[in-house]
Amino acid sequence: MHEKIKALREGKTIDLGGIKLQMEGDGEVGEGDLYIAARNTGPHLLTAKKVQPPGEGGYIIPTTCNYMYDICDTVKVREA
Repeated sequence: MHEKIKALREGKTIDLGGIKLQMEGDGEVGEGDLYIAARNTGPHLLTAKKVQPPGEGGYIIPTTCNYMYDICDTVKVREA
């Protein structure tokens, strides 16, 4: 798990490109939500276009591309 995702899930505030962010609610991402996703290229601030629940694949597609992020690599956020 990426360090920024871990910090958010621990209730910490992170800085991502000068934007202070905190986990929103329980961190579960829904369609239209702002979220952080982290994979091989580091964390990205995105908006969810489509969410497939864990029983149906467990991934999120952002509005900016068709790349799929595993739900375990994401957390719903808000500005701190």
